Amino acid sequence: MKLFALLTRAAAMSTLAPPRSRQQLFDAVKELPAGAALASEFALRADGKGSPHRAALTRRFDDAKPTRVVFYRDSAAWCPYCQKLWMMLEEKDINYDVQLVNMRSYGEKPASFTNKVRGGFLPALELDGQMYTESLDIMAMLDDVFSEEEGHRPLLPPRDSAEFGRARELLGLERKLFRAWCDYVFRGGWGSQRGFDGVMNEVDRALGETSGPWFSDFSDGPGLVDLQYVSHVERMAASVAYWKGEALRGGGRWPNVDAWFEAFEARPSYAASRSDWYTHANDIPPQYGDGVDAGTPEQKNVRAGLDGGDAAWRLPLPPLSTSDAPSDVFQPGWLDKEAGAAAEAAYHLLDNFDDVVKFAARGAGQAGGWSFMRPDRARLADPYAKPATGETLTHVDAALRVVAELLLADCATDASCDLGSLDESARADVRESLAYLRDRVGVPRDMSYPAARCLRATLNHVSARLE
Repeated sequence: MKLFALLTRAAAMSTLAPPRSRQQLFDAVKELPAGAALASEFALRADGKGSPHRAALTRRFDDAKPTRVVFYRDSAAWCPYCQKLWMMLEEKDINYDVQLVNMRSYGEKPASFTNKVRGGFLPALELDGQMYTESLDIMAMLDDVFSEEEGHRPLLPPRDSAEFGRARELLGLERKLFRAWCDYVFRGGWGSQRGFDGVMNEVDRALGETSGPWFSDFSDGPGLVDLQYVSHVERMAASVAYWKGEALRGGGRWPNVDAWFEAFEARPSYAASRSDWYTHANDIPPQYGDGVDAGTPEQKNVRAGLDGGDAAWRLPLPPLSTSDAPSDVFQPGWLDKEAGAAAEAAYHLLDNFDDVVKFAARGAGQAGGWSFMRPDRARLADPYAKPATGETLTHVDAALRVVAELLLADCATDASCDLGSLDESARADVRESLAYLRDRVGVPRDMSYPAARCLRATLNHVSARLE
């Protein structure tokens, strides 16, 4: 049986060609406008410049100032407390270096970190050689140390002002919202939805009391209060969709919250750190526990869609602006990333291609049992899994180059190239490997949601041709 793939349109080809080499494909990606932009960003990132990104390990906003901060955050960009602190460093233009550390849900923490931070808690921040934990305390400290007098935008109002008193009240409201969310999503008690909706009404009214989209008018941009809210409200939006079939955003129910999210989406700090609902549906349970399904037809439909059952996981992909797939409808705000999404997916697939091939081949290899009987560990994480080797690895390499060819053709489905014949056993191994990779494409760890959407759908498309 021939393995279906592609690059050039089938109508333009008299015979089918094998997929190009990884280097040829990567060169082709970088010739595209979106690929060239990504390559330029990566070059800037090496010097701490350019836009924020999950993979950036150093940030330099002012070369004349020393770098006093080392920021320890989770490797997969799952941690909500890391996200808000990461955004604050970006919003205040503070020079910093990054050390990536696993969360316990998906890997072991290195002794080099646990020897510094008792308990191994994330996030952690080192300022002038002194270690600090507790994200909100760190954020307040940073706002004092990196002050307006030193050229940094303040994120808290003056301590003796009425606005500061209001900020403290709003931080209390955030904790009230967090408790209502936990009660609604993870316990599902009687009246819990009414309680959550009631606190959301309070939050929406508080946002409506200012002239702009933020909780405070004292500064041009989000303040500390906004950052304290956003990482968990993002996860609330994902979880109420997945476990309750409800939309937190859109529909006009909480218009000030909608405007607040839209304002955040225009901030590079949030654009770099925001996730998609599929990623959250998998990163929330090991941190907070499983949600309680509402069990309604709508909730079942939304959950099935987010788990890979809707049109956002299949080629041809519907445009985000007109898609009725739950995966797209319930998480708006990605339209600006759609135009270059296929090229973005191809770039990230090919940039670290050999390691991606080995990672995917775990699907046909030996499981490590990381999450067996451990609800505190991520279902899809398995740091001790062993990839398949030999011919299987070679077949997976070729199949992923086929995926890259499809992505370079902007996810077209009517163009093909030949990978040769595979027997039933080999096809099954490749299908398992493509599915393994598909299920583990994370946002923002690997790419944006529109790019992840392209990659997941293309992996499904190639896998289907192996059946």
